[in-house]
Amino acid sequence: MSNSLIELAQDNTEGARERLFAQVSELVVSNLDQRTDRELAIFAEVIIKLYGVGSAKDRARLAKRLASQTNTPSELAKRLAEDNVNVAMPVLANCPVFSQEDLLDFVERLSASHLQVIARRSDLSPQISDVIAERGDRPVQRILAGNREIKLSRETMLKFVKLATEDVVLREDLCLRTDLSPTVCRQLLPLVNEETKKRLHGIIEGSLSQDQLNQIARLKALRREFGDALTTTDMELLWRDAERNGISISELMILLLQDGRFNHTIELLSARGRIAQKALKDAVYEGKLDLVMKTAAKAQLDTSTFALFAKVRCDHLKIPSARASEWTVAYKKHIESTASARQSRCGDFQAKRKEKKAKPGGERASRLAAM
Repeated sequence: MSNSLIELAQDNTEGARERLFAQVSELVVSNLDQRTDRELAIFAEVIIKLYGVGSAKDRARLAKRLASQTNTPSELAKRLAEDNVNVAMPVLANCPVFSQEDLLDFVERLSASHLQVIARRSDLSPQISDVIAERGDRPVQRILAGNREIKLSRETMLKFVKLATEDVVLREDLCLRTDLSPTVCRQLLPLVNEETKKRLHGIIEGSLSQDQLNQIARLKALRREFGDALTTTDMELLWRDAERNGISISELMILLLQDGRFNHTIELLSARGRIAQKALKDAVYEGKLDLVMKTAAKAQLDTSTFALFAKVRCDHLKIPSARASEWTVAYKKHIESTASARQSRCGDFQAKRKEKKAKPGGERASRLAAM
């Protein structure tokens, strides 16, 4: 530590402490990528102790410099996020070190102004978005509805539809989302102009076959009749109830995916595909396609449901949606190849059975011919 910093540290006046905060802050952010974790931890500890004497200008400068850094000490990032919104804004908007639990904590504690910033983040889970929608005021809800980089849960979508009856701005943002379900589109139809109606009808019916439309109707009926049972988190119990009600694994998977319960679909798929849940979850998250395909095929998951699962996986992991198309094509080929191989084996088996049955008759015919 330089002599000037030592002198400032020994001076207990408010001005000296403020200058010490500014200089230590500058030390933290200079050559940040070359700092060891130990150095960063020490710097962060000092800054947090001095935080109360730092000027708003110095705190804001520190927040801006640290906002996009992946090695920012999390405790320092949290302290900055809790500051007034003018200081906290860049950290709340972009800082990558926050876990989903950290974000949930902020959402539950911080002000509406802070929520407006958090609602713009691209890494919000449906669960956190639900809390923002519940706690936030109307400006926060509008921002959340307009955030098309995240996926909203069915419950939040339906909540926003109700708000949209009286809020034109929120309604316009909601109608521009790319994750609108057919149910949400139908509920929006009476609220929008003719041009928007055409687009919503296109989402509902545009590229859907009659089979897909029938499936939508079937799923709507299942949700109405089976909805209460869907609230359980016990996948074994849920599957038993589904079997009793004649619901297929594919239909149940779709209902769960529509509700944003991605990890529950992995749990269900692991049970029906007879594989350890951790092994399948690791395969899904790490992109081990062969294992995921074999498990899905063993569970008798149809191709369209696998396609939806693959798409939700991309959304969940924040990876390009093109990966979902690749997985779907591969799964379709896997199913076709498996079916072809099974048919071939059956054909060989039948041929061998006929051959075995034909031998006695052939021998008798030969003896009769010899006579």
